Amino acid sequence: MEIMYTFIIALRAVIYVMEVVLVIRVFCEFKLIHRNSGPFQFLLLITEPLLNPVRKMLLKGNKGKPLRFDISPLFVIILLYLINRLLRKYV
Repeated sequence: MEIMYTFIIALRAVIYVMEVVLVIRVFCEFKLIHRNSGPFQFLLLITEPLLNPVRKMLLKGNKGKPLRFDISPLFVIILLYLINRLLRKYV
């Protein structure tokens, strides 16, 4: 039981870090950091595996037409928040 508790705590910490990284990426999208800089490339490397599947689902839901704004970070942050809330019940 203690191993499961530790795993849930670690998973919640990873989820929280990913939420923060996604928020930082959104702010950096507003030209705070150049897209070809090292820190922004690092943010892309970390966040793209989460955002690409959501973008594909949004494009499929929009019948293949590109969206005006990339709202995939919003969906991922909400999803991570909900998962974190569910995990909090088990701790």
